[in-house]
Amino acid sequence: MGSPIQQRLYILDTDLSHPLQSRRGRILSCLTDGSDLQTVVDNMTTLPDGIVIDHAKGHMYWTNMGSSLKSNDGSIERANLDGSDQQIIVLAGTVGVFTPKQITIAKQSMKLYWCDREGMKVMRSNFDGSDVEVLVSTGNTDEERVDQRRWCVGIAVDEPQNVFYWTQKGPSKGNQGRIFRAPIHASFEDRLRQIEMVIGELPEPIDLDIDEESGTLYWTDRGDPPAGNSLNRAMMPDGEK
Repeated sequence: MGSPIQQRLYILDTDLSHPLQSRRGRILSCLTDGSDLQTVVDNMTTLPDGIVIDHAKGHMYWTNMGSSLKSNDGSIERANLDGSDQQIIVLAGTVGVFTPKQITIAKQSMKLYWCDREGMKVMRSNFDGSDVEVLVSTGNTDEERVDQRRWCVGIAVDEPQNVFYWTQKGPSKGNQGRIFRAPIHASFEDRLRQIEMVIGELPEPIDLDIDEESGTLYWTDRGDPPAGNSLNRAMMPDGEK
């Protein structure tokens, strides 16, 4: 019998130790014990932020927040797991990539979902970047953009329950962060009427993940301790419309 395929971790290094204009992000890969560390994509100059792996198709996808957080110049890229065949699949200037953040995969429907922070949107597209859809919009104007309570950051999809979750982080040290959910299969107008807040008064909730089998929602929080700077979990809670 042959050796089992070794699982690998993929790590996004955003190079935050350098000023914005001189950052050179990269994607690293290693075995699950931390050995065999490799750089698979480097010289990433447009502030990469979120990454997700599609093992079935052998692809990785990542978001780029862009060269300026004040303009709509973010993007989404795809490459093979070894870094080859790198392509921009959602171009700068497209609605929904002002500053795209966490990205995730809905395996059953074969869709990408992501949040656009300063764009104040929850988005969806096909794996090739086509059919870009706005699922939720919390604002559109420059005046609304400065309200960090509108900033959409983390995303998770629960296809068996026909819902997706997202975070709106709120201002720093404001304890106004919230986690929302809405139905996957609904028109834009119907979805807006069915939005539920499931957890509120959080320091600054960021990324999300779901364990469908146990019905557990996980999230990170970048706010101040004790509730912030933390990894958290909760059973899928009831919501408030």
